[in-house]
Order: sequence, then C-alpha cells, then structure tokens
Amino acid sequence: MHVLDLETNTAFPIKSNEFIDKFMKCGSTLQESITNIMSNLACPESVETIKNFTILSTLPERMKDSNVISEIFHGKIHGWSKAIFVRIGDEKPLHRVLYIVENVNAQMTKLEQEKELLEQNRKQQNMINALMNGYASVASVDFVTDKVEIFRTSDRIKSAIGSTKKPPTFKALVEKLLNTTVLEEDRDSLRKVADESYIKEYLPVGNSLSKIFHNELGQYVEMKVVRTGEETTVFGFTDKTNEITEINDKIYRDSLTQVMNRKYFDEKLASQNCQAVVMADIDFFKDVNDNYGHQCGDAALTAVASILSSSVRNLDHVVRYGGDEFLITFKGISHEVLRTRLEQMRAKAEKIKLQDYPDVKLTMSFGGTFGDGAVSDMLSFADKALYISKKKRNCVSLVPFEG
Repeated sequence: MHVLDLETNTAFPIKSNEFIDKFMKCGSTLQESITNIMSNLACPESVETIKNFTILSTLPERMKDSNVISEIFHGKIHGWSKAIFVRIGDEKPLHRVLYIVENVNAQMTKLEQEKELLEQNRKQQNMINALMNGYASVASVDFVTDKVEIFRTSDRIKSAIGSTKKPPTFKALVEKLLNTTVLEEDRDSLRKVADESYIKEYLPVGNSLSKIFHNELGQYVEMKVVRTGEETTVFGFTDKTNEITEINDKIYRDSLTQVMNRKYFDEKLASQNCQAVVMADIDFFKDVNDNYGHQCGDAALTAVASILSSSVRNLDHVVRYGGDEFLITFKGISHEVLRTRLEQMRAKAEKIKLQDYPDVKLTMSFGGTFGDGAVSDMLSFADKALYISKKKRNCVSLVPFEG
C-alpha cells in the first residue's frame, strides 16, 4: 500500500514488504517502479492487463467520475489478487492516490463457485426450456428433499398456490393444484401419474409422458412429465383447449347442428358421471319433414340445437343422439335449477321462427332424470321421462335416478 503523488512522481509507503521495496527501488521513474512490481507479481497471462491498468498518465481521465477503480489479476505467488487506485482528497486535476495490491483468493473462490452454480442453473434452464417449449407453467421436483423449484407459472396456478414466500412441498403442491384447478373426475388419474413411485417404476430417466385432463372450468390441459434424473422430474402444463377442440370437431361434432354427435356419446360421454341426464326431441318432427321437406327439417334441427347449446354451461354437454332426438348432461345441478333451465329451453323453442318457413311452428318435449351416476346408467330413466312428456307434448317431465 503506497500513497502516490502524481505531480511529484513520488511514492510514500504505508504498508510494504521486501519484495515490493526491491522493485520500487529498481525503477528510475515512479511509473517504471510500479510496472516492475506488477510485471513480477502477475502471471504471464495477466501481465499486459495489469500493466495497462497501472499506467499513471491515464489515471486522471479514468478516475474523472470515480473515487475508486480496480482490476483483478492472477498472481504468481498468492493466486488471485486485486490492484486498486483510491482517490485522496478533492483536488482537480487528480493529485494523490492510494495504490493497493491485495490478495482476493477467498473472494475469487466464492465468485468462481457462484459463477459455476450460475452456469449449472443456466444449463438446467436451457434444458428445461428445450423440454418444455410452449408450456405456460413449468416446475421441477427433487424427490429426495421434496423441494419444488418453479421456473414459470400461469396466473391461474399462481392464484391456486397463493402468495407464499417459498413453494410448498411437492406433495402439498400436487394436492393443492388437484383440488383447485382440476375437474374432480380427472383428479385420481393425475394423482397417480404425479406419484413418485409411479414415475420411478414406469418412467425411465430421460423419458417423458403426457396426459390430457380437464381443468375446473372443463377446459383441456396437457401435463407433460419428464424424468430428468434418478431423483429429479420436471412437470409442464399448457392449455390444449383449442387444439383438442379442433380435433374433436372433426371426429365428434355433428356437421349439421354443430353439437356433439352419437360417436362422442358412445366413446367419451357415456362412462362419465353427472347429476342429470335429459332427452329431448321436436314434437311432430316427421310432419315437418313430410309437409315442408328435409331442408326445413334441417333448419329446425339447427335452430333447436342452437337454443340447447346456448342454454348450458361449459361443464354440460349437448349431443345429437339420433334424428331429432337430443341428449343433454348436467354437472352439479339441483332438481329445481334443472327444471327451471329445461322450462326456459322449452319456452325458447316455442318462439323459433324459421326464416324461409314462416308457417312452421315448433315445440319440444323434455324428459330428464336427476341424481348422481354414470350417464349410461341414467339414460333409461331419462327415456322414461321423455315418454311421459310425449303423451302431452311441449312439456317437461323429471324422474329421480335410482342407481
């Protein structure tokens, strides 16, 4: 440590040693002395950098807006070191500086460790980004510590997790997400796939699997599970509503009425649980076709389907079961609300006016059952209720499900 006087080109030692004193005396000028010191202190790969740093003639310009400047270099004797110039006083132009050389091995070791950790994190992030490209929410879990690291998350999942300072344990997070963001009928299958024992048994390291489920709004979501190590796994979630809807439209949607078709009922809906099943058809539909033609019949079917589909929620389903017969399933609905909803549909059907067939008057009959069971099991009860309504026409009949 020396005080350097840039006007007189002299140095006053504050703290020194024989090595420094030796080279300080060898130079014919202050600049030459400092250059000698640094050239002999620094490893070959650091010499040019540190020599440039210690050029005294450029110090006033380099310290114009700074009180301290420094440069880290690799020393021959003590390893990582730092050269420092500190302004003394407020004189302008720069008059005196404190010149310090200190060992920073411990600091550099820590910096190198942090740098290495950052590099590992960067590589991990790049790997996760590659694996989970396009996924709105991504998290990893370490099964040894049960620790979760959340890389990115959607607003809906943020809301489900709540404002916690640190993520919950993996098991707690799974249960929280299942109970708040997943449709009840899909929870058990997701819980199984997210289980540590299942992943370790059925998903080798480096492999992945995907599973489609419904969120609590009935929208499609895909979960992707990638086993990245013996004890680490990454989970990604992305909305699949548009993609799945497009696929389903081609396979499961009735081309005329745009509601779901009988194939959808047979393959997807029949095995699901619900709280009400309703059968409905157009009264005297054969007469409409016979008297006004099949184009009029098609217009009637389209108008009726529009009323039915606009009168239900996302969780409910409308299916063209066959001919003029429609099937409707409801989730989480009471007997009173069900009757009110069906009466509203019936009343809307009475008001249908077909643009090209002003003389056609339409009415509908509804028969439903309410309770809790599989759609396929409840269907026969809804059929019996519709049979009751067809005796009167233009009415609603409901019977309890006895499963």
